[in-house]
Amino acid sequence: MLYVATYIYWAIVALWLIVLSSVVYYYVRNPRAFGTTRMLLTVIGIDTVRNIAENIYFGLYFGGKFGVFPQWTVEVLGRPELLILPKITNVVAGCVVLGLLLFHWLPHAVRDWKRSEERARDLQTLAAIDPLTNLYNRRQFETQARAELARCQRYMRPCSFLMIDIDHFKRVNDTFGHEMGDWVLKMVAKTLLSARRDADVVARFGGEEFVVMLPETTGEAATTVAERMLCRSGALRGEADGPQSRLCRQATFRDRRARS
Repeated sequence: MLYVATYIYWAIVALWLIVLSSVVYYYVRNPRAFGTTRMLLTVIGIDTVRNIAENIYFGLYFGGKFGVFPQWTVEVLGRPELLILPKITNVVAGCVVLGLLLFHWLPHAVRDWKRSEERARDLQTLAAIDPLTNLYNRRQFETQARAELARCQRYMRPCSFLMIDIDHFKRVNDTFGHEMGDWVLKMVAKTLLSARRDADVVARFGGEEFVVMLPETTGEAATTVAERMLCRSGALRGEADGPQSRLCRQATFRDRRARS
């Protein structure tokens, strides 16, 4: 039984050496391991080294006490100032692990989370915004329109829509090129944004078509908004060279009143 009590420490040392070898092997095979994986490997490595040192110490001490090792190991390792060495090792290892968690892993985890949130917001923006005009795209507009129409039906409130189309837009592309066509689309989008109200939603519906949602707006009020947008879009005349740059504009709207 005495030999079992002695050799159990060395069995534990062998077990922890296997763990440490596994950690080193995994890290060598995956040198680019980062984030949580690297932190986990570091913590396991520190705890493994601590356990190996502690069990070697007590394996030598009890082995000398039970006659497995020379008696001088008991005299040396049994000194009071050395008996607390394993506990000091535990405290140091715990402080190192805690320091790594608080001052290395946790700040990195927070930064990674913030970057992930920013990337998610950027992806949401890319999925909702037309890259040329910086207006909402058709999918995002339909999502907001469905929600607004549901609200209007629930509370029996008016909601109007304007459909705006650029006449002879193909002629502009064919005559002046697609760069001029893109410029026209950007200017029309800028004009619609400048003429809208805070609650209005402007989107590029597709090609040269734009749509405007006017919450809490009757047909008469929608007519006023449409005329204001048409009036402002008239300022685009003459900003591009050539007679073909004059934009023919058309606006239609419908008053969508909710019914019980």
